[in-house]
Amino acid sequence: MDTNLPFDNSKPVTDMSITEIGSALENVTRWIEAERVREREARKVYDAVTSEVEAKVATIRAYAERLLKANREKMAAFDGLLGVKQAPAPAQSKFGRAPSFIAEPKNLGEAILSVWQQDRYAEPLTTDELADAVKSIGYETSAAPASLKSSINQALAKLCKVGRIIRYRADGTMIDSRDKSSRARKYLAATRLPEGVIAE
Repeated sequence: MDTNLPFDNSKPVTDMSITEIGSALENVTRWIEAERVREREARKVYDAVTSEVEAKVATIRAYAERLLKANREKMAAFDGLLGVKQAPAPAQSKFGRAPSFIAEPKNLGEAILSVWQQDRYAEPLTTDELADAVKSIGYETSAAPASLKSSINQALAKLCKVGRIIRYRADGTMIDSRDKSSRARKYLAATRLPEGVIAE
């Protein structure tokens, strides 16, 4: 038996008298309207909560943008050690939007970091995979494959030293930055680390 109903349904309808049935029918409209009133009141509360949530989400997103901007600025402070020149900020159009393009990398170190800005490169990459990837994002070189791979290894060493790149073993485990003996098989930009994972 549902005790939340506005009528007593403990007695079977077939056992009700004509008078009882008539009385119940007269109350049907009132019962339904009472439930609709409850629904409208609940919607008002829901709308108020929704507005509050949307406002908070907007504030959180704005805070996240400030965090990302501060992170980019701090990471850019290491560029001088790598000889990476900061690309000028994209020019704003008269409509207030920046053109949607990625500047060509100025050197190999910048090209390597640019690889992980692409959605298709979200996982750790080997040196051979990076050699192909840097070309796909606009880095031009006439170096032979072996020479390019050697240059990539040198650039990776510098990037790892300043914490821009994280090293991985063949089994996929992360190599501590203080570990100088383990041989890296794959590399990943520090900005691509999964949420909650902190490089040591």
